[in-house]
Amino acid sequence: MSQWGNWSDDPNEFSKMCILESQLESKDTQYATLKAENLLLKQEVKRLQSLIKTLSKCDISNDILDRFK
Repeated sequence: MSQWGNWSDDPNEFSKMCILESQLESKDTQYATLKAENLLLKQEVKRLQSLIKTLSKCDISNDILDRFK
């Protein structure tokens, strides 16, 4: 046994461990949410780039295209 004893016998240390574990779970959840949101945003960027590419190939009057410059 270490010089500090068993941390589970100390209520304060046990509480700190529970809080840290909770924070880790929260960060993992937040990370997963942000990762999913990032994937959706990347898909939206691709969709918009494709739309811009399509619009730039269209045979429309220059004054309409000038609005987007």
